[in-house]
Amino acid sequence: MFDLLRNTQTEQASPLTVVLTPGVRVNSLALLGLVADSVTVSITSGGVPVYTKTQNLSTREVLDWYDYFFLPFTTMPSLVLFDLPPYTNAIITVTITSGSVNVKCGSLIVGSYVYIGDVQYDAESDALNFSTVERNTFGESLLIPRRTVPKTNQSVLCKKDRVDKVRDLRTALNAVPAVWSGLDNSTDGYSEALLILGYYRRFTINIALPEHALITLELEEI
Repeated sequence: MFDLLRNTQTEQASPLTVVLTPGVRVNSLALLGLVADSVTVSITSGGVPVYTKTQNLSTREVLDWYDYFFLPFTTMPSLVLFDLPPYTNAIITVTITSGSVNVKCGSLIVGSYVYIGDVQYDAESDALNFSTVERNTFGESLLIPRRTVPKTNQSVLCKKDRVDKVRDLRTALNAVPAVWSGLDNSTDGYSEALLILGYYRRFTINIALPEHALITLELEEI
């Protein structure tokens, strides 16, 4: 969970507990590639509890009796929190639990978020497919499945007074991976499609509007 590959996971019997002492101020945390029922994040500062949050990861929506008996159980694969209190001496405890299977976590990342702007409605979720399909002389197919790398294309509306900060961010993240979240609500149906642990291929800032800039982002998972 501490490498940069979401398709590799730390796995063990429930619960999986991790204690972090960042040593610097952080205000956000991302858990990606999850297989679990719930996550609890708690923070202490100087031995005093200052934050605790438990998130139920169940996404099973039962609408009738048929769903109740036959609908498969599903859980959220990712969770991003943006409200951690930024104490320099914070001790962060993350507990991942499951009542039925081994818990898994692909990535655990802490840091300080930078607000760029609001993602517009024309965002796209795409992927780079490295699988191959070949045919022999008889027309028979040879399918070799390989990794699919998620990518997104999105437009972001940014206020003019944030442009200089965003330009600094673009320089700092040149060939540097980060967590890019298009939505701040992990339970939203579009959240996972716009969540990338990776780097930008394109980061242009169009300053044609008088009070806002339109940012074009092309993001690709590491």
